[in-house]
Amino acid sequence: MATKLKESLTMTDGIGVTLSNSGVAWDGTLPINQSITVGNDINTTGNVQFNAVTSSVGYDLGDFKLLTDRWESNFNAGGNLTITGNLTIPGNAVVGVKVTAEEIIAELTSSNTIFRSGSTQFGDTVDDIHNITGSVYQSGSFSLLGYSLNEFSNDITLADGSSTALTTESASKAYTISEIGESGDPTDNDVYLRKSYNKTATSVSNNTASFSAFSASAGSLTVTSETDFLFFNNGQVMEHNALQIQQSEGTFYLIVDPNSIGYNLSSDDEIKGWGKFEPAGYLHFDGDTNEVTTTFSGSGATPLDKTYSWWMKATETSLNKGVFGYGSDKREAFLINLSQAAMGKPAIRLATHEYKYFMTEGHEEEGGGTSGDADSGASEGTAHISAQDDGQWHHWMLFSDVSDPGNSKLYIDGVEQDTAKFANTGTTNTQQDSLTIGTVDSGTTVGEHFSGSLKEFSVFPGDKTSNASTYYNNGTPYDVTNEADLQGYWKMTENHGTIAYDSSGEGNHGTVDGATWITQ
Repeated sequence: MATKLKESLTMTDGIGVTLSNSGVAWDGTLPINQSITVGNDINTTGNVQFNAVTSSVGYDLGDFKLLTDRWESNFNAGGNLTITGNLTIPGNAVVGVKVTAEEIIAELTSSNTIFRSGSTQFGDTVDDIHNITGSVYQSGSFSLLGYSLNEFSNDITLADGSSTALTTESASKAYTISEIGESGDPTDNDVYLRKSYNKTATSVSNNTASFSAFSASAGSLTVTSETDFLFFNNGQVMEHNALQIQQSEGTFYLIVDPNSIGYNLSSDDEIKGWGKFEPAGYLHFDGDTNEVTTTFSGSGATPLDKTYSWWMKATETSLNKGVFGYGSDKREAFLINLSQAAMGKPAIRLATHEYKYFMTEGHEEEGGGTSGDADSGASEGTAHISAQDDGQWHHWMLFSDVSDPGNSKLYIDGVEQDTAKFANTGTTNTQQDSLTIGTVDSGTTVGEHFSGSLKEFSVFPGDKTSNASTYYNNGTPYDVTNEADLQGYWKMTENHGTIAYDSSGEGNHGTVDGATWITQ
């Protein structure tokens, strides 16, 4: 007898599974046949396909183990492989054809890459060609046609003589010009080889003759030595093997070995030298910012009576400030062509009411010079001191009397100039700067600087104007190195560099700021 189920059994199709009587209820009273089919051949020899497989631990596929976060063993992609996220490969990666990526970032301990030979890839034989557009950055050395190179040099002197450097076009050109010149201009070496100047020793002591001179720089040639000179003692040639030369600041020393030369030098010997001396020069100041700053005296110092001696030439006919000064045009400052009574005159100024103007000899002010009115014969045309602006070298000597400027004196080419006007009722200003030559102070203010040329600037204490004629020396600068009481002596004849040496021995050397060396 048939059994009837209390609740009917109904089977329906599912994803990937098909029933022949899907959805038919069966209560057990009658038989029913259900054929179940799936979309894949699930025989042992069939190929099964899945739309998706999900596992919490991974899958063991025989030779490949696919875990939830990685392939456990080797993975081979027979065709293209597209990766949209990150790809981490702890082992080796072998790509048979190409890798295409927007960006590849690699952190390498070492790398070894071998490219196929060709016109656009590096090769490993000498006939390989690689074309590069743009620039190439190469660190370290490299080999070019079998030669090892480690730099491109821009050294215009080629001083290193390196066998592993290539010079730039700029360096090669500069070196060639320095050696053979350009457009007929002499090279530095040419100029050096042509130098032959005559100098006379300024003093002789302890078998050493001292010259106020500089030996010429040999540039890239051998350093200048005693064999580049001929020295004469009272007209007799001195043998080179008994001589040595030394340069110390502005003094050139000839040291004689008496045992080799056979005699001792005497203080009255006349020692002359011919050879590679620098030609004498002087400094030209542009009237704008050029100056020489010394360390003589200084800020806060009280001016003392002094005598100043120097050589000067200028052509500026208007106010020409700043032949020298100590901080302003009223701090023991000397100016030329300073207007007074409608005339341009030299003047020394120590304060607002402490000064003295000068005019040509024979035209002294009436009334002792306090009224400021010149006598009837004085005018710009007849009494102007032409040495202020005639463009010729003149020797100037000024005695600055700080207690009474009316007693100050000015000599030009050994001749005393007359008083134009003076005042002595003020309080003398202290110095604000050290002695500055070519300006009234150490600043760079335009309008406070001297326009012209200067040389042989010296300073003495007290009144030394009795030596005016001696120092003028008929128009030939007199070397005051050995004069008594010398406090400062800047010859300004070095003709090179940025230092105007103090030849007094006091060491107050000057710094040349902008002024130009001119060869005499």
